[in-house]
Amino acid sequence: MTYLWINPVSERMISEQNLERILTEHHLTQVRCCKDWCSSVKKQYENLMNHANGMVADARCPEAVNLIERYKEEKGVPIQVADIEPILIHCARELSARSDLADGDKIITTPCRILAEQGNALELPRTRFVSWKDFLAELGETPEDAPEASPIPPGFFADLKVPVVSLSGREEIETYLEQSGEAVAGGLSEGEAAGQKAERESERRKKVSDSGYGKMKRDPLLLELLYCSQGCHMGDGVR
Repeated sequence: MTYLWINPVSERMISEQNLERILTEHHLTQVRCCKDWCSSVKKQYENLMNHANGMVADARCPEAVNLIERYKEEKGVPIQVADIEPILIHCARELSARSDLADGDKIITTPCRILAEQGNALELPRTRFVSWKDFLAELGETPEDAPEASPIPPGFFADLKVPVVSLSGREEIETYLEQSGEAVAGGLSEGEAAGQKAERESERRKKVSDSGYGKMKRDPLLLELLYCSQGCHMGDGVR
């Protein structure tokens, strides 16, 4: 028995008739999660933002997280990356552990290859992650044309009661970080930048000490980040 979980982006990019044919011809059983992981993950972000200090980066997109980490390391951007696994990973953990699926292998499809790599690195029992495009290629199937508009557009955090900035595409993310005033000013050498950063930190510590507060509080801001412009339908795992 082989169980197949199709990520929501990919599922909306294939006709119901074609999907049924593929499942039947390749002896696959489509499965879904019992728990609403979208709501669960959103609640985790809500709880995190209730105690956040400054900018927090959405961690659902691993490629966007890699970009943020580079900015943190190279330009000193003071931003916290949420320690919350992507929804797809939560789904896979449930499916891998479910007793009713213990008699078969689980295939978890992803909209991008980096998310498949992240999942496979977990080495979940009898569970394999593969991009939707690569999965269809393994079966000798041809993917249907991807839509120009995302079936699941940005806006996941729209109903949270915290300030949210939604960014998609590498250029848009980088532009925001540069213009936010949080990154170290361009044109400085590493030594100069490090010196200025140390000087600012010294001044900050003095202000905190003089004010009598143990920690300087900054307004929370959640950055919704999608590396692919306007949504995961542009990922290398579906196009």
